[in-house]
Amino acid sequence: MHGELGYSLKDIEGRLPASRSSLSRYLRGQSLPDERLLVQWCKLSFTGEDRLPALVELLHRALEAADTPPLPSPAPETGGHTGAGETSAEEPASRRRLPLVLAVVGTVAVLAAAAFAVPALTGSGADGPQGTAAGTGSARITVHNVERDCQRSRGANCALGRARDPYVPYRRSNVVGHVWHGDVLHARCRIANGITVTDEAGGHSSMWFQVDHDGKQVWMPGIRIRPEQLENSGLPACPD
Repeated sequence: MHGELGYSLKDIEGRLPASRSSLSRYLRGQSLPDERLLVQWCKLSFTGEDRLPALVELLHRALEAADTPPLPSPAPETGGHTGAGETSAEEPASRRRLPLVLAVVGTVAVLAAAAFAVPALTGSGADGPQGTAAGTGSARITVHNVERDCQRSRGANCALGRARDPYVPYRRSNVVGHVWHGDVLHARCRIANGITVTDEAGGHSSMWFQVDHDGKQVWMPGIRIRPEQLENSGLPACPD
């Protein structure tokens, strides 16, 4: 969901009741958010609310694992010292149960990744977006280049490409024409599970917009449009 949004931690901190350091720990799988925060986070995301029931269930499992009493530690063979593979009886319970919690957090991360991977794999074949009929929505989106020098230049080095297919790498071979900062495009629909694109400031998003180009439908990565337009509620999801 973080990649889909394309927001920095500072951006998310301004939208959720959590500090950047806490958000960073959640994203690295080092700690768990509470359910209220998880619900709010999902509401920010284009597809998060669809995944919310499964994520809440996984969160409950992780919290239950964290509350499970650890197995008794073997007594040290020699007084006052523990070997490399032993656990001190005085070691805090929170440290002994941490591997179990992180294992569940890892499961959450894998399943969340799978939620993106399955539609991406099934949508990248011959019946993918190239042959997809346009959605019924319509909206104007504005191209955004995070490099300040490029916000005042229309040179070749500042050009941003539109893509033929949002499910294949965003490279020169996949580019159809160029746009520049401030250009306004006509978007028809959007997807949230395309190739993740990272900009020069480290922001990233897997959201893509289907746009008009010379009478054809091509694609613009969400990370290359104005951030506040990513959650444009006037655009439907593109049909499969």
